[in-house]
Amino acid sequence: MNARRALSLLASAVVTAAALWSYAAQPRRAAAPVVVAIQDGKTIDFSDGTPAVTQSAADKAATDAAVKEIDAASKDVSFPAEPPPKK
Repeated sequence: MNARRALSLLASAVVTAAALWSYAAQPRRAAAPVVVAIQDGKTIDFSDGTPAVTQSAADKAATDAAVKEIDAASKDVSFPAEPPPKK
């Protein structure tokens, strides 16, 4: 191996080690838990990255339509009762 190639490999190793050390030395922050109270008739909007409780006519219409769709889909669904366990 010639000296120029060895020097190039050494420089590459030093730069890689410095980059890894720099990354590892960065402080790590734990995300704080976000607690949002659930409120009837309101929605939680995460579109900007943080939770915001909102209440709009469009949200209410979408919720009402979804409830009607769920009710229609589940109107014929029933689950038979389990027989009581034998002693």
